[in-house]
Amino acid sequence: MRKVLQSVGVVLVTAVLVAGTGSVASAESMMEKVLGLVGAGTSAEAADFELPAVDGSRVRLSDFRGKKPVLLYFWALWCPACRAMKPEVAELRHEISDDRLEILAINVGSGESFTKVKRYQKAHPMPFKVLYDGNSTVTQAYGVRGIPLLVIVDKEGKVVYRDHQLPGHIERYLD
Repeated sequence: MRKVLQSVGVVLVTAVLVAGTGSVASAESMMEKVLGLVGAGTSAEAADFELPAVDGSRVRLSDFRGKKPVLLYFWALWCPACRAMKPEVAELRHEISDDRLEILAINVGSGESFTKVKRYQKAHPMPFKVLYDGNSTVTQAYGVRGIPLLVIVDKEGKVVYRDHQLPGHIERYLD
């Protein structure tokens, strides 16, 4: 995906320069915007939210600010790629303790009931909080266009990673 975006960015920059409609600086700015859509270094303020968890609690993103980074894992029951990603995220939970990284699995809603998500969690437990975004407001706030989507929010509440796969060397996002 990143390579596709890099190619699109190169095409956009070339078009701006060839058409003579912008400076090199504006072309570079455009490319940064394109490349910033995926991967590290996004550093945008994370949208706060409060969602119900299948365990009966309510979880607010801002409760973790100043304490620890948070991995948001957007997923759905009907998504085969999400099911394939689940063991990787679960393994990450076993590698990195919950005092260093909070993991929140956010079901994107899209036609799935809270009851169905609760039953799934009971039958196929995930070792982290499972949240339900029934009206998809959080999904929309984070611009989720494809799942699974993984977003890392640092201690200060900034989005520092966004991609459809876990980052290599995730430790660099935890300090």
